[in-house]
This record gives sequence, structure tokens and C-alpha cells, in this order.
Amino acid sequence: MNSQMVRIRGIDPLLFRDGRPFGAEIGSLSARTLSCPYPATVTGFVRTFLGNQKLIDWNQREDILRVLAIAVYGPLLERNGEAVFHAPADALITSTRKEPSVFALRPWQDLPEHAGCDLPKHLVPLRVDTDEKPVKGYEYWDGASLMRWLESADGSGFAPPQPVGKMEVEQRTHVAIDDEKGVSAESLLYSVEYLSFERYRWGNNGSWERWALLARLESEEDLSLARGVGLLGGEKRLALLEPAEDSCWPACPETLRRALSQSRRVRMFLATPAIFEGGWKPGWLNGKLEGSPPCASGVQLRLIGAAVKRREAVSGWSYRQDRQQPKPLRLLAPAGSVYFFEVLEGNPATLVEAWLRPVSDDEHDRRDGYGLVLWGIW
Repeated sequence: MNSQMVRIRGIDPLLFRDGRPFGAEIGSLSARTLSCPYPATVTGFVRTFLGNQKLIDWNQREDILRVLAIAVYGPLLERNGEAVFHAPADALITSTRKEPSVFALRPWQDLPEHAGCDLPKHLVPLRVDTDEKPVKGYEYWDGASLMRWLESADGSGFAPPQPVGKMEVEQRTHVAIDDEKGVSAESLLYSVEYLSFERYRWGNNGSWERWALLARLESEEDLSLARGVGLLGGEKRLALLEPAEDSCWPACPETLRRALSQSRRVRMFLATPAIFEGGWKPGWLNGKLEGSPPCASGVQLRLIGAAVKRREAVSGWSYRQDRQQPKPLRLLAPAGSVYFFEVLEGNPATLVEAWLRPVSDDEHDRRDGYGLVLWGIW
């Protein structure tokens, strides 16, 4: 199996539509962008880039199937050369004092007598012992802080991470053009948001902030590629794709490896959104919420609790010659969601081999990068 790391940078500010209506009707005159593209967007860009470099015939079914067989695991965000992840849903950052503090959400297994809930059978709620509202500005965590959080079983003594800002959003206002007159249409103004992958942060120690998207490719095919430019996202704007060093892909720290090998309780953190048959619930779990993830079939797990963010929806357009039509709407378990498991059988140390591997139900979704996971303890 051949493997290749790639890095994607926006030459132009890029647009990744969030799926909300965009048209001439009141209330839909703005095209909004996601803060991070969905895996299928990056996967399509990378596969098209590779196919064009290999000079395949896009009208030949055999060539298309070869390209579709390339697994594209990503995207992960990179800021100034360091990986950035969505904030874990089991961490509640509050400011009860002058300094922010982190409260860990964990399954409430010793429920008071006669207490109950309407969660699915065998699932317990997460215990919350504070009524403070979460502090804003922690939508993303740096990789080092997230690794420390995954090593912390109960979150005690955990120092809050430094806030990581999002990519800068540029909003541009345009006018609609009257096709018959060739001039601007009266009263038809609309706006479009774009993500800027590079900006200068002003201050006493002003510096450039550079963002990129990381992905790892796997295939039986030759994955050698040359640095080049392609069209990515809405409005077909320019992006640079280049080979990257293997060291930029986040690895499991040795301390976390040891912690996993000694724990019978593990956490599954979604680094990219996942697609499950049950919406939030993996399809590889049975009626008793027991099963093995596709990337670690030797470990039998039982789901105890889950901290899942609000669902997201993904769609798109199919450009296949025989099927040019809208893709069906599908619901995602968002990145940052956390699942709490007990290990029933197998060695939990083998989960390290499933580090940043996909756990979505369908094999095609896994090849598209949906459901990359990191593992921790609780």
C-alpha cells in the first residue's frame, strides 16, 4: 500500500458553501462559508488533481474507478505548521473565576435512586456539576492541548488551552447583472463569504498567520505527484496542492500509548465528521451498543455515553457523466464529538493502530475521509 501526505493552501480566498439557500429571494442573498470544508470536498479536489496529472481518460469507467479507489484521509487543519482540531465536546470551558477553567463531562454511572432519562437503552447521561455558561473563543484546540486532554481520565488539573482563532472570513458585496441590458440589476445586491488562508495579525509582535489543509493518501496506485494548482470549492477558485512530509501528520504520543494499553475505558474523538446509519450512533454497534470499529476489528467495545455536537448536513452535486444530479442530503456526526466506551474484549493498545483511521459505516465514506478518530482514556 502506497502512502503520500499532501498539503493544500488557498491561493485565492476560498468558498465552502454551508448548504443554506442562496438565490434572489429575500433572506437568501448571502453565500456563507464553512470554517473547514467537509471531507468529500477535499477528496474530490485531490482525486481530480491526481487524475489530471496521471492523464487518465475521464470518460473511461475503469480509469474513474481507479481514481475513486484512492483513499483520502482528511482534511485536518494546520496553522503555522501545527495541527489544529475542533474542540472536544466533552470539555466545558467556563470562567467562574478570573481565569478560565475546564470542566470534564463524563458518563454518570452512579445515577441517584429512581433517577431516569429518555436516552436510548444502555446509554447513560453525562454528568454536569456546574451551571456556568461556556466561554466563547475555544472552537478550535491546538494539537498538543488535545493530546493532553485525551490522556486526562477525569480532566482534573487540566490547564485550558490557548484560544485558537478561526481562519479570517472575508465578506464581499456584489451586484447582480441584468442579462438583457448588461448593467447592474436594480436593488439586487448579494454578499459572499470567503476563507482567507493567509493574513497578517497586527500588534506589538505582528506576524503572518498561515493556514493549510492536510490529507493522507493511500492506494495501490503510484501516488507520486508534482506540486501544482487546481480549482477548489465554490466558484472554482485557485488552490495549491503539494507533497508534504510525513511528520506533519499528528502521531499518537508515547504517554498516550501507554495510557491506552492500561485502560479498559476509552474515548473516541471525531477529528473529521462521520456518517453513521443511526445519525449520531455508529452502525457497527448492535442493539446492546456493542461492537468493533472498522479500523480495529480485534477490540470489542460497549458504548456508555456520548457527547455529540449538533448535527450537520452535507449534500452536493454529482458530476458523473451518467449521473449528473444533486446528491442526497445526509446527516453528519460533527467533528469534535466524543464517544465513551468500555473495552469488553481485546487489547486496547491496538487502538493506537486505528489512530486517525476512519470509523464511518460505509466503506466508500471511509475512503472519502469521513470519521477519522483519535483515541483517549476516561
